[in-house]
Formats: sequence, structure tokens, C-alpha cells
Amino acid sequence: MVFLWDERPGANVDHIRSHGLTPDLWESVFHHAIVRLCDKDDAAVVAAEGRVRGQLFRIVYAIDGDTVIPLTIIPITGFPITRRGLRGIPP
Repeated sequence: MVFLWDERPGANVDHIRSHGLTPDLWESVFHHAIVRLCDKDDAAVVAAEGRVRGQLFRIVYAIDGDTVIPLTIIPITGFPITRRGLRGIPP
């Protein structure tokens, strides 16, 4: 699995940092997701929630449909939340 991080100004690394996450923390949330839910309009976009170090987070990412191996994940956003809100299926 490959995460496509973009460190250019204003790109996804800056965006998640503005919400208090680092790429390592974001990836940890991805791997510890409690629930995942595909976007109703675009199945390649997924929202997930997971708990890391006692804090609950929601992240959003896209799955690159042009690659199969390795699976390529494009992080979009992530932020801390106070309670679960997604009504999806467990991973």
C-alpha cells in the first residue's frame, strides 16, 4: 500500500496539519479504522473513523483506480472528532 503525500504548499500535508494531524498519525488512523463508508456519489472516495492514542479521528481519502498493486491511497483530509458519526460497515 502506498500513500501519496504532497508536501507542496496548500496540498494534502498542509491541509491535514491545519487540522492537527501529521502524515504518520493520519496513516495510523487509516490502519486502525473502526468504520469505513464510501461516498454516495463517488465510490473511490472513502471516509473512515478510527481511534489512535485515545483520540477519535475522521479521515477522508481517495483510492487510485488506475493501480491495483500496490494499492494507492490519496489522503484528502483528516480531523479529530468527539464521537463517531459514520454509519458504515466495519473494515
